Amino acid sequence: MTQERSPETGSSDAVAASAPGAEITTTDCRQCGAQVSGLNNRYACSYCGWVNHWAEGSRILPSAEDDPDHPGR
Repeated sequence: MTQERSPETGSSDAVAASAPGAEITTTDCRQCGAQVSGLNNRYACSYCGWVNHWAEGSRILPSAEDDPDHPGR
């Protein structure tokens, strides 16, 4: 017996939809060569642990006060 499954929406889609101007980008890991995806050119490789510097992203990071979970809110 075969069951058909409906396509699931990935968590990356939810993040991109919730962050205005967010874009999912893809590159090759500089350490092991695996293909990695990230948000606005910020990457972390799940195979070898490589992470690019936060300043290499294509958009300015929001401040702590912009975080809805910030203690000051």
